[in-house]
Amino acid sequence: MPEAIGKHQLKSSFKPTQTIRPLYTGGKVAISPDENLLITTIGDSIEVTDLQNGNKVLHLSGDTELITTFAITPDGNYIVTSSRSLVVKIWDFKTGQIKKSFKAHEAPIIIMDIDPTSSLVATGSADSTVKVWDIEGGFCTHNFRGHGGIISALKFHLKNNQWTLISGADDCNIRVWDLQDRKCVAVLKSHVSIIRGLDMSNDGRFLISGSRDKVVNIWDFDKKTLLKTFPIFETIETLGVLQPHTTINNMDEDFEGELFYTGGDKGIIRIWDIQTGKLIQTQEPEKNTKHIISDIMFVNIQIS
Repeated sequence: MPEAIGKHQLKSSFKPTQTIRPLYTGGKVAISPDENLLITTIGDSIEVTDLQNGNKVLHLSGDTELITTFAITPDGNYIVTSSRSLVVKIWDFKTGQIKKSFKAHEAPIIIMDIDPTSSLVATGSADSTVKVWDIEGGFCTHNFRGHGGIISALKFHLKNNQWTLISGADDCNIRVWDLQDRKCVAVLKSHVSIIRGLDMSNDGRFLISGSRDKVVNIWDFDKKTLLKTFPIFETIETLGVLQPHTTINNMDEDFEGELFYTGGDKGIIRIWDIQTGKLIQTQEPEKNTKHIISDIMFVNIQIS
């Protein structure tokens, strides 16, 4: 018997073949514009991971205070972060160097959005204000007041060379701000709970809003009027319009409309027709699991 044991002697030292490092502790997650990198929050820092091989590409060290939100510019040159220290940092996304750092609000920033030209970043705070910042210069270009609660959703929109910023808050209202005239041009009232998602149709005709009141509203953006309301039957935490090139499994090839998605407290991903409000597709959570969907990203890549 001892001889048999000796033939299968256990190793006394081990060398790891692969190390799985921590890369997410909650909060926002994003995909780089080229859809190759995953950006996550890990405590007070930002971790950037290669989606193909799982390797760390970049680590942006924080200031010991938890990251509250971040955004990456569409051109992929900068990432903007905010933390509970109330400091906003603008990082060079390629080198990891801080380009600008400044205090932005009197309370933590909850939400950010960056305009399509990568020139401006909008910040929405728990101090009820919305501010717009020049990314290259690091200075404030607009300071909007009017909401009566925490800013919870932001969306830039450009149509016919006219810049607008749309904001939602826990006062249940949506405000439309004219960036050229620096004023609020509309207050959209219909929801009865905090606004959790705002997006524009690809043709710029419709504004889609979602709230924890379990409904989605479709607005005529030019007229600033409510076109239709339809129930989602769950608390909405995120929504967005799908880009025309997005591939949807089992989708009718002849479909020519626009689609948007919703996710919420039931853990269900739903895809809807903007024009009709018809439910097109549903992805249920795995059996015996219960979770809330806080964000959704559609990425047209294959993970090896």
